[in-house]
Amino acid sequence: MMNRILLFVIGVTVLAGCEFYEQDEYREYYVVEAYLVAYDPLPDIILSKTVPIEEEYVYSDASVNDASVEVRLLNADSTINERYTYGSGGEGLYYPTESAAVQEKQLYQLYVTLPGGDSIEAKTYVPGDFETVNRQELPDQYRYRGDKQIEITTTRSEYHTGRQAYYVFTVNAEKPDSTNLTPFYADLVGEQERSLQNYSVHSSGIINEGNYSPTPEGNITLKVPWLSIAFYGHNEVVTNAIDDNMYDFLRSQETQTGGFSLSPGEIQNIRYNINGGIGIFGSMARDKNRFEVLRPPR
Repeated sequence: MMNRILLFVIGVTVLAGCEFYEQDEYREYYVVEAYLVAYDPLPDIILSKTVPIEEEYVYSDASVNDASVEVRLLNADSTINERYTYGSGGEGLYYPTESAAVQEKQLYQLYVTLPGGDSIEAKTYVPGDFETVNRQELPDQYRYRGDKQIEITTTRSEYHTGRQAYYVFTVNAEKPDSTNLTPFYADLVGEQERSLQNYSVHSSGIINEGNYSPTPEGNITLKVPWLSIAFYGHNEVVTNAIDDNMYDFLRSQETQTGGFSLSPGEIQNIRYNINGGIGIFGSMARDKNRFEVLRPPR
């Protein structure tokens, strides 16, 4: 079993995954972590390696600091349009040495050369940007599990394969205090002694555009699941349209963590879409709204 890898998705959201292989002996893997966001600056990249399951995982020991890292903007035929070099900041962190914004609806490649001559390569297509069109009509306040659900109408995010858009809501609580926990998460923190900070930034599962009917204008209205709301009070709700890499990772990770009723022989390995390593090199487009979630009446 691979070590547990932590992947910071859509801001600071933490996801975890582990992959099962039938192996006679342990094999070391390089682990990549990077997320491109349309119109944001090029992201930092984190590079580390796995350790055997019987050993204590210490990130500083597992980090990789002597690699050559480059992100490339590719043309439609996969030839290189622009190269962006990265410098090492220690602790496995690599940062872009020049300023450049991530372009929507473009193909990017990560290329890492390791000291021993091995390489890591991955590609991501950045989803098309979108925006909230009913922002002026959205209430500032919602009653938790009340009659009115948070419904955000957006323009469509386009993808190069023509597939439907896949969304994930990320909710950032402004005051993650234990007295503000909604009932479901209050039970989790209390009964399982989980850290409060695990839920200060919280994400929904994948939401398929195809599950919702388009508006006459061709837009789409998405409902924010109440299960995404961990705290009463002011919350920033981020709507994220995700690429194929993030979709594959999240979807296959759900089967590992009990999201589906499958027998062990039917559970697929987590899909990373990275050559020469594991982890995620993904991208997204996003839009933000802010609401206050009120307690239900007593």
